[in-house]
Amino acid sequence: MSENFLQQIQEIVTRSGYECVHVGVRTDFGRMKIQILIDTLGGINVDDCEEVSRHVNKFLDENSDMPELDKGRYYLEVSSPGVERPLYTLEDYVRFSGREARIRLSQLLEGRKTFTGIIQAVNMNEKNINLLCDGEEKIIPFEIIKGGNLVFRFEDENNNENKRRKKGRKK
Repeated sequence: MSENFLQQIQEIVTRSGYECVHVGVRTDFGRMKIQILIDTLGGINVDDCEEVSRHVNKFLDENSDMPELDKGRYYLEVSSPGVERPLYTLEDYVRFSGREARIRLSQLLEGRKTFTGIIQAVNMNEKNINLLCDGEEKIIPFEIIKGGNLVFRFEDENNNENKRRKKGRKK
């Protein structure tokens, strides 16, 4: 897929008033799938996805002769990145510094391919992510990151209340 084609889709999303988290193209069941992840303050709902889908579909219809579109045999998916938002760029890691992330690597680092911890810092010059894992800082080169995403931890209010009550009891 040409960089120009992906950039045009990103611009459509931005002009529609949304952040373009990612535009990906892959083959799914023998057909090309164009996947777009969008976000905005306050989150994304179905109406937001429909709006972006309309704008992008119009562009795709008007440019159906582009070699990237495989003669119109494609389908479009527009969605939210979700609470466990994927992290694609160094800028994503900078933006979500202080948050918990799971990072998967393309090769072993200290005998592991997966690290989960708090993003401490990003060295843009050396292109490294500093991740605090179990009290120990790991320096992860961006070039070996295969994928990363934020980690969502659901806090059960009833469970937390029960823990407080148990702590207050005397034996």
